[in-house]
Amino acid sequence: MSKCVFITGANGMLGASVTREALAQGYEVKAQILPGSKRDVLKDLPIQIVEGNILDAAFLEGAIKDCQFVINIAALTTIWPRRQENLYAVNLQGVKNIASISHKLGIRRMVQIGTANSFNHGSKDQPGNEMQPYTGNQFKMDYMDSKYAAQCYLLDLYKKDNFPIIIVNPTYMIGPFDSGPTSGRMLLELYKNKLPGYASGGKNFVYSKDVAVATVNALNLGRDGQCYIVGNENLYFGEMFKKASEVFEQPFKIKQFPGFAINAVGALNSIWARISGKAPQLSYSMAKMASVKQFYDPNKARIELKLPSTPIEIAIADCINWYKENGYLTI
Repeated sequence: MSKCVFITGANGMLGASVTREALAQGYEVKAQILPGSKRDVLKDLPIQIVEGNILDAAFLEGAIKDCQFVINIAALTTIWPRRQENLYAVNLQGVKNIASISHKLGIRRMVQIGTANSFNHGSKDQPGNEMQPYTGNQFKMDYMDSKYAAQCYLLDLYKKDNFPIIIVNPTYMIGPFDSGPTSGRMLLELYKNKLPGYASGGKNFVYSKDVAVATVNALNLGRDGQCYIVGNENLYFGEMFKKASEVFEQPFKIKQFPGFAINAVGALNSIWARISGKAPQLSYSMAKMASVKQFYDPNKARIELKLPSTPIEIAIADCINWYKENGYLTI
């Protein structure tokens, strides 16, 4: 195999698009999935699927040895409860395992999928960029903290041993193959007229297929030891939901909730979740984040990784059409 890439978490939302993009760019793909996990989104693709866990060093060495590149997407993204030891096991120790074995085997480059939250956000006029410090610890979420810790580890490995690493930091992704559903859940709720309202905050939204293009491009473009915020449109939630309503050809009816009301609901939900043991749809931490303007500047990735800038309306349409085609909605 002269141009083989090992992709972890290949059956996830981003992994499915990265796998397809790698094939389109002429790579042979060895795709890691957890034993017994669903692989429907990889059906009929000309790839080698290997079942194993990134916490298993012996498995990783056998899987990576025939490849020249590694893309690590596998991660736990749970944000409830906020504190979970297994998040560090996967999101930090798993990354250490992959990097150690990749370094030992002399791979040409590893691309790590991080998160834009590893950098402080900004306003629409002055969005956050890769020069901003990490401030995510204010939310006290092990997901954010573990992803940032992995980023720091990898950048330190580059500085100490010249390890060939690039970190891709996506913003809020919208697109197909969202089996969870995860990021597209709010679009599903809006489409079904079940979204009660929205908060005053906003996010940088990006098409998951654009993230996949930049990720695969990062195997040969970009600079080792660098992070790249991969995003597109900075939108307040009201702007985002208005765009989605237009895509759905539905009237835009939902209203903005005041911050104190959202925080109160989140707090009550968190209390009940601790009592019932069931994860809340809106926890107190989620409520607090919903009022934050998490805006970012993806210009560095656009220039160095040739990140596309597909209009978010196309991402929304692709996302909801995938849900329709896969039984999440009645067509």
